[in-house]
Amino acid sequence: PARQAPAPAEGSPEYVRFCEGVRKATGIDLGQYRPAQMERRLRSFAQRQGVNDLDQYLASLVRDRAAMDAFLDRMTINVSELFRNPERFEDLEKTVIPSLLRRSGSLKIWSAGCSYGAEVYSLMILLKELAPSGRHDVLAADIDNRIIARAKEGRFAPSDMRNVTPARRNKWFAEQEGPTWQVAPELRRAVTFRQMDLLRDRFDSGFDLIACRNVVIYFNDDAKDVLYKRFLDALRPGGILFI
Repeated sequence: PARQAPAPAEGSPEYVRFCEGVRKATGIDLGQYRPAQMERRLRSFAQRQGVNDLDQYLASLVRDRAAMDAFLDRMTINVSELFRNPERFEDLEKTVIPSLLRRSGSLKIWSAGCSYGAEVYSLMILLKELAPSGRHDVLAADIDNRIIARAKEGRFAPSDMRNVTPARRNKWFAEQEGPTWQVAPELRRAVTFRQMDLLRDRFDSGFDLIACRNVVIYFNDDAKDVLYKRFLDALRPGGILFI
């Protein structure tokens, strides 16, 4: 897919060099995040590794692929849970999705920045309950291939399940050792997962609903302006952006 050139990072020269080094090594553009907030996090990570500056920290990450992978695991924002903020999902269940279904019995939905899958499987449960016969097109995308692999597995910790009603637990999940909860195979099969950089990769179009609740708050204002305009172009007329 076509890509836009990454914007130059802002911040201290040391921070800019670090962002450029990570981008060259991994393709991930840290410059899209708020520089002051991100630089504080990076320096905290470096200090925990006994490193005093970002140049040394970058050199250590480039030398050691396992260390780079561990760093990316810490950097990727993956704070989520099933039906996070239940009142917002109640809005979707009672108002938003029914209004979309009145226009079409089959919806095109995108979980942008899907993290480990909690958001997209919550959406799938609502779709299956509200329109079980619909031929829905559901995309889940994230920048991190490792977190996408986890999302495909559809396994959740008890802490992820606290907003799932007993009826939904019984219908859509199987309890396993650990303990973990495994989402139903029919939900997993219904989702297409894809690696995607929201600020650089080309979007599909014609979405009825785009959900993006895990990543936008960490972007700087310029990145958010670009992303919201691109989301607008990706929605069909009357479509909904859920943030």
